[in-house]
Amino acid sequence: MNAAETVSHEEVQAFFDEVLGLDLSDKHAEWYQVDVSAVLDGCQVQGHEVDSASGDSLIFLKSSLLFCSPELGVMRHYPRSLIHCFIEDKRTIKDPEDEDLLFRGELFSVTPESEQLCWVRDCTYDYEIPSTQSIISSWMKWLNQA
Repeated sequence: MNAAETVSHEEVQAFFDEVLGLDLSDKHAEWYQVDVSAVLDGCQVQGHEVDSASGDSLIFLKSSLLFCSPELGVMRHYPRSLIHCFIEDKRTIKDPEDEDLLFRGELFSVTPESEQLCWVRDCTYDYEIPSTQSIISSWMKWLNQA
């Protein structure tokens, strides 16, 4: 096993450890273990994110990403060229409609509405901003890979 395969294997294991550590139903946990695992077989996984509230996840591959939603029963694959990142810093400009929102990062796709990716990190407290900026930095590194 070469270094890239070792890192990918470790990332896949970290992903499944995190997902299966959530309070998922048996059906959703099995979906990740069987279906998502089968799709990832042989893929070079570079990173992941998990939404602990919904059980949804993003899996960053070499030149694309995979959105997984056990509740919807969908896996959606997006080439990196269709993914965009927006960052909004609202600490100095208060929006009356989003008065609690201080900072936001969003990954989204340019795809038909029913297939769109919309992965959002919102910060309503100052202490959340540095970790969100770090996450956005990893998104930007992935987006800018050659």
